[in-house]
Amino acid sequence: MNKTTTLVFGLWLVLAGLVAQSPGGGKGRTFDPEKDLISLHYDHAPDKDDGHSAAADRSVLESLFGVGWIGRHVVAVSGAYGKNKRGFNPKSDTVMDVAWKDCGWLSAHRRRNAAVAGLAARWGQVLGTGGDVWVKEGGQSDITAAVAQRIKMELPEVDTRKRIHVVQHSDWNEQQTTDAALAYTKQQTHYIRIKDANAYLNIEGGDDAFVKAATNHPVFGAAWKAAFAYYDPKERLDFSDTGELMYILGLGPIGIDPFRTQFLAKKDAGSGEEER
Repeated sequence: MNKTTTLVFGLWLVLAGLVAQSPGGGKGRTFDPEKDLISLHYDHAPDKDDGHSAAADRSVLESLFGVGWIGRHVVAVSGAYGKNKRGFNPKSDTVMDVAWKDCGWLSAHRRRNAAVAGLAARWGQVLGTGGDVWVKEGGQSDITAAVAQRIKMELPEVDTRKRIHVVQHSDWNEQQTTDAALAYTKQQTHYIRIKDANAYLNIEGGDDAFVKAATNHPVFGAAWKAAFAYYDPKERLDFSDTGELMYILGLGPIGIDPFRTQFLAKKDAGSGEEER
């Protein structure tokens, strides 16, 4: 991330009146946009809210950091499920393609072993150069456990309990994780439980103002249109998993209305324009 992008991000936090949260544990480590990696995990099984979250995650990250930064500091994976494997929605691939294809995404549903290997490679590269890994656990922890185990074998010098931070907001996600995988993840990573973001990022019946702003956005409109075609916002607007990303970035809990104002105003993703 260049100096301009760093400055924009800092100014955005000040203007928004947001104070970075210290995740607690892990030696008080907070996300470092210069060297850390964000691993975005979506289960897409069976609920369709991950589709909305994919569009929301892209909106946040590109607004703050730009496309070039995403390519270096973000990896996305679909099919991050556990006991709920049979509920996977294959149509979610369309949303992932629109939201993440230009930056790359992995399908753990179609090629689980390859996805684990791909994640391990990205994580290992960052961990090996002094960065930390932050997992937005938008699903179950089965694939997280598999990757963490591989990291411990390939990079035994890395203390995964301090360097891999897993952020989870959902009791249901934990309950649908294979018991052994959940236990391993809690024991061998810096596992962080936060407030359930359904409390402020989930509206039954949708939000017309939000949908209009999202679908008309000149940069993120395509991703939101794909997300809404996949999961009708008139039924429910739900990108609650994005609450985990907000936590990782130190943004605090941002509700639906302020999210629309801050990330979906009609403008280009300014901080990253020079990186395109």
